[in-house]
Amino acid sequence: MNIQAAKHINVDENNRIEYLFVNFDYFDGNDLIAKFFEKEYQMISDEKVDGMFYSIIKLHKNLDEYDLIWHEDVGNYIFSVRQDKDTILVLEQRLKVIVDKLNEMVVV
Repeated sequence: MNIQAAKHINVDENNRIEYLFVNFDYFDGNDLIAKFFEKEYQMISDEKVDGMFYSIIKLHKNLDEYDLIWHEDVGNYIFSVRQDKDTILVLEQRLKVIVDKLNEMVVV
């Protein structure tokens, strides 16, 4: 199993660029992802908000702000609140590191 962060354009949310964690749809997977962002990038994670069919963890540091979401229909995904080109590029670079760490943990 190879975990990936697949880029997705959410047309229902004004063409927001999101990254879906493929092969990583665990209910509490966002907790682990948030811990990696905290450790690797010194980001602060707000308390998880649990809804009926979803949970959200907000991550932030300086101008970087991400919403990390688990939804029962799509699994785990993340997006940058600011959708400018540079912010998206930084998130993509960070996701490469996070996905590598997740894949290191997977035992086949």
